[in-house]
Amino acid sequence: MSNSSVLITGAGPAGLVLALILLKNGVSVRIIDKEMNHRIGSRGSGIQPRTLELYDILGVLPNILKVGEGVPLMVKYVRGEIKPVGTITISERIEPTPDTPHPNGQIVTQDVHEEVLRAYLQDLGCSVELGTQLLSFEQFPDGVVARIVKTDADGNQVEEDTRFDWLVGTDGARSIVRKQLGLSFLGETQSEHIALGDIAVEGIDSRFWHMWHEPPKLLLLRPSGLNSNVFMFAYSGGLEEKTMTREEFIEQFYAFTDRRDVTFGPATWLSDYRLTRCALGAYLLPEVCFVVPFSPSLSQDDSADAAHCHSPAGGQGLNSSVQDVVNLGWKLALVQRGLAPETLLNTYSEERLRVIAQMLQLTTDLHEKTFHGDSKDHKEAWARGGDIQMLGVNYCGSSIVQEDYAVQRGSVTPYAKSGTGRIQAAYRAPDAPGLVRAGSEGVPTRLFSIFSVEMHTVLLFGGDDIARAEVLSRLPKEAVRAVLLLPQGQTATDGSSSALVLEDRAGHAYAGYGMRVDELTVVIVRPDGVVGAVVIDAEGMERYFRKILS
Repeated sequence: MSNSSVLITGAGPAGLVLALILLKNGVSVRIIDKEMNHRIGSRGSGIQPRTLELYDILGVLPNILKVGEGVPLMVKYVRGEIKPVGTITISERIEPTPDTPHPNGQIVTQDVHEEVLRAYLQDLGCSVELGTQLLSFEQFPDGVVARIVKTDADGNQVEEDTRFDWLVGTDGARSIVRKQLGLSFLGETQSEHIALGDIAVEGIDSRFWHMWHEPPKLLLLRPSGLNSNVFMFAYSGGLEEKTMTREEFIEQFYAFTDRRDVTFGPATWLSDYRLTRCALGAYLLPEVCFVVPFSPSLSQDDSADAAHCHSPAGGQGLNSSVQDVVNLGWKLALVQRGLAPETLLNTYSEERLRVIAQMLQLTTDLHEKTFHGDSKDHKEAWARGGDIQMLGVNYCGSSIVQEDYAVQRGSVTPYAKSGTGRIQAAYRAPDAPGLVRAGSEGVPTRLFSIFSVEMHTVLLFGGDDIARAEVLSRLPKEAVRAVLLLPQGQTATDGSSSALVLEDRAGHAYAGYGMRVDELTVVIVRPDGVVGAVVIDAEGMERYFRKILS
């Protein structure tokens, strides 16, 4: 019998992040992967600003930034020419602001990305079990029994039947969980194929992406890092339905570019991607079992997420997968800890499906511009700012969002920012640095350091001691942290507050959240960094938590 509450199948970024969230919430986890060794290869390399914010709250961002690099420029060539004929800025650099400290994406190859996450997991006493595969499972009212097979280095296998409270499949398009439940993708698969892989290259500059484009053919070489001669290649246009070999790629490269000054070393990873646009009709499955996405694995054996698949254009797949499990993780943790009803889990599908539907359309449009657009208009086709950063992803219309103001100007699309100039429920909670413990000269802190995947954070702005005391007296005692934010220059309260009392010494919290000093506003930030409620009194706060807690 297992001592773990949750079995996670698949150890890509989504599975690893989910494991981290559950462990930080005191929920025991077992995470398995059928591969005998950790995967190699660049695969999904772009980490968008919103995912960086979530990593900041989760506490894994420092080591991600150590191995990451900004998005470089792209240079384009014509056949036979050694010198580029143009330069393309894929992502304009944006200066950080107090409310958005991570406005620029990072490039981290997926194998390195996973290695960083595994190290954090190890610090929490959990390791990925390699060579361990889910064969089947049986559901019961109080849990699930999983049949698991473990394979050692000599090929010896041992099967086990183990009980868990929950099973989460993050194991790719060929997910055993999804297949046994008989779930199919809803969408379309096109005949277009793209060859992908990592290969050592000599003769080109690793500071740039390199591109040749003669529609319908496109060839891209993307560096793995400034100090690496390994490039990920992407090649499309009239390919056969099979994985291209190293030799076949080199032959195609020379024929297409006529660049004999470029030479190639070993290929460490090869894959084949068929353009697909689809999603599960629903994410949440009955009683004890979920299907949630795995970061994209672009191969014929594993060509999509467990819950959505799409073009890699725009770097949304891995990020959507991580954001999926962040949404699920805090809800599952509350349910497992007995603090929330199981019905809370229904909101996972409710909130994420509309986001993924928009993402599918966005990546499809980007794919058409990138691979099939006018070869003379690359600057527009390759622009990767705006919605791609995912800072506007929102849950407007969610049944667990609470807004006390008369007019909630909800976004018409799940990727767009609110634009109201004031904090709004269903959107990301902004950062605010320069917060200091009231009456002290301590080291300043910031909201992203206060937010936690382990609890809701209740921020109290403005009002008087009486109004604030009423809110604090009726605050749920478990899984909630209260923070009283005093306006700039105010350092004293009645001294009886049970909240963490901080002075907004730099003024960024009140300004960034659009708050007034003379009226009480309560902003409730969920463990996923989303504003769950903006209310004006204790009754509004209680209405919100009645939707969440048991």
